[in-house]
Amino acid sequence: MNYQLSFIQIIKNTVPPNMHLAEEVSSALGISADSAYRRLRGETDFTLNETVKLCKHFSIPLEALNAEMEDVVSFRINNILGNDNSFQQYLLSLDRDLTWLARFDDSMLYYAAEDLPVFYHFFFPRLARFKMIYWTKSILNVPAFQGVRVEEVQVPDGWSEVLTDITRKYQSIPTTEIWNEDTIKSTIQQIRFYWEAGFFKDPATLLDILEDLTGVIEMASRQAETGKKYNPAKGTFNDTPFSMYISDLMIGNNHVFMSSGTRTSSYIGYGSFNYMRTANAVFNGQISGWLENLIAKSTLVSKVAEKQRNQFFKQALKRVVELKEEIAAG
Repeated sequence: MNYQLSFIQIIKNTVPPNMHLAEEVSSALGISADSAYRRLRGETDFTLNETVKLCKHFSIPLEALNAEMEDVVSFRINNILGNDNSFQQYLLSLDRDLTWLARFDDSMLYYAAEDLPVFYHFFFPRLARFKMIYWTKSILNVPAFQGVRVEEVQVPDGWSEVLTDITRKYQSIPTTEIWNEDTIKSTIQQIRFYWEAGFFKDPATLLDILEDLTGVIEMASRQAETGKKYNPAKGTFNDTPFSMYISDLMIGNNHVFMSSGTRTSSYIGYGSFNYMRTANAVFNGQISGWLENLIAKSTLVSKVAEKQRNQFFKQALKRVVELKEEIAAG
């Protein structure tokens, strides 16, 4: 096996076609453009140090060089720490990944949603704020968030700017989403738990969050009806394609899969809201096959199957109304 040529091909499959690869390699290694060209033509071998530098620069795992290691998969994870800046770090990492995805003209984002796709929250500030508090306080157990109620938590500086950037990039990427009846349940359960635990000072705050959750459901419904991405803040559609499937099967965990020609990446959810990413071809082939099987056993509801689509979203809205009634009843 010629590892030099294989490594060059892996790099080419990782970067957008419009990237000037020789210049990128030259900059990453601190070598001349001529030296970079010689390496990319296979005339000069990469040293081990150069290979490691390029792997870090292009986010390529070293195990990708050995096609025989099919049972070994490396993932890149977010290094989210238990401090009050943790959610900001998560947002910045997510923004970087979307920036990478958006660089490919023919990319497609597949989202198997055990929970609400994370991007929806960011269109609705009150719900996004609640999710930030829930993840930071209850999942990461950050000390600064303990012993305070929802209304007392201070939003990190620069938070809204990052959210705006994330939503803009999400709107530009064609997406296929797979939902089931549990997709909306976890968020409702989180809100109910905070209400029952006394983490809200004012019931009006809780009702505002449920209003935003209603907005999420309506946003998804509009996108499914038209087959296009919808921006609820502006009340407008764009030409970015959107497809939705409803599955009767349990999804098990959030899975995001990006496909762009020969380039693929998988994002696997863990730790309630975090995710890890890999470009491993064998693993991604398995995820792609799993998604194809899940889609084949699901019902397409975008632009078709109006009855099933309306019934699904009507049931989701009913759950929100039922929680509102519980709150009103005390």
